[in-house]
Amino acid sequence: MIDGQSKIIICEDFEAIKLQFQEGLESENLAIFEESEIKLELAKEAIKEAFIATKEKKYILLFGNRFNIYAQNALLKVLEEPPKNVCFILISKAKSTFLPTILSRLPVVKEKSKEAQEIDLEKFDLEILYELVKRKDITKVEAKELIKSMLKFALKNGYPLSQREMDYFSNALHLIELNTNISNVLITAGLILLTHKKRRR
Repeated sequence: MIDGQSKIIICEDFEAIKLQFQEGLESENLAIFEESEIKLELAKEAIKEAFIATKEKKYILLFGNRFNIYAQNALLKVLEEPPKNVCFILISKAKSTFLPTILSRLPVVKEKSKEAQEIDLEKFDLEILYELVKRKDITKVEAKELIKSMLKFALKNGYPLSQREMDYFSNALHLIELNTNISNVLITAGLILLTHKKRRR
């Protein structure tokens, strides 16, 4: 991923890509720009950042569900002739986001989202929950998949979830998107599941 080459990355899990670059690079060699839609103003900021010299290779990352045409046209020239020691990484969820002129100048990498950690919920206990919440690398996508798996497991096994508990599982997905502490969300969901498992014994 961090190979010194400008590229387009197609991926559902922006957080996982961001984490890879943050862990692999010094902060002064990384600039991240992120909006739901990358517009001209943000593209200009990224280009301006590219011309701030660094001794080592600098990576300019732009994350967006959409890149509007004005932003892409502004990026086009700098992608053709980037400043020395600068890589541009454009990250979106669909290849169709980009104009043909952009696609013709950058290689496209399709990155599969990291699947949620395989957890055998039949064997799920406090120890496993503790190990789970200690992890620092759980992304939003993984956390939401874990929450969904817990709810499916509870329903499949006929656990009599209260309305409040059902509401929590539903709201948990929204809380994760709002950047609520993932560990706290997983602890509450995990304890709900463990309480019902214990009652079944």
